[in-house]
Amino acid sequence: MTTPPVASRPIGFVLRVPPSWWQFDVWRANRTGDLARLIDARIAETPQLAHYRSTFLRLMREAAKTAEANGAQLCVVSGDLVEEDGAMLAAMGMVFQTDGAPDPVDNTVEAIAGQVNAVAPSDGSRRWRRVEIIDIDAGRAVRVYGVHPVQFNGPDRTADVVMMQTLIPIPGGGGILNVVLTSPQVASAQPMLDLFDAISSTLSWSSIN
Repeated sequence: MTTPPVASRPIGFVLRVPPSWWQFDVWRANRTGDLARLIDARIAETPQLAHYRSTFLRLMREAAKTAEANGAQLCVVSGDLVEEDGAMLAAMGMVFQTDGAPDPVDNTVEAIAGQVNAVAPSDGSRRWRRVEIIDIDAGRAVRVYGVHPVQFNGPDRTADVVMMQTLIPIPGGGGILNVVLTSPQVASAQPMLDLFDAISSTLSWSSIN
């Protein structure tokens, strides 16, 4: 996932995630033992998570590394188990603020939506993408969602993930905010997209400078 350079003046926003999800300081996560301590504290409350400790830790470290490399303002990782079979629910979210296009006319929801191509499902491929203009608490936004290929462990390796991006112009011409939610659980694409919709739709502004 590649994003333009981060804007110079971060904007205040609120994004509500399930209480079981981990939110952490990205800088500290890449330089201290914070992530292991977070997981161990959760395991003390929910012992059945102990089986997934190494998986959670790897997922969170990968998320923290990606978040810092791309200038994310927020990084969250799911800490859920699926009740029916005890499997881990793997998902993460990041929020980016970018400067947007130099010409404000190119930063409207219509212009942003027009820059993203939809991809129809095809035989033999799990990949598809839809583009919509929606209304959420924070205002009109562009919703891009589907099953996308992403790079990992180098430019020559890709994997399909469920992804939802919600791009919204920041009031006052402060650029574009992008809420990105992903999961490698492509077989459960629709339930994951329903969850991502519920999370990203909570976006609201806390302050405008």
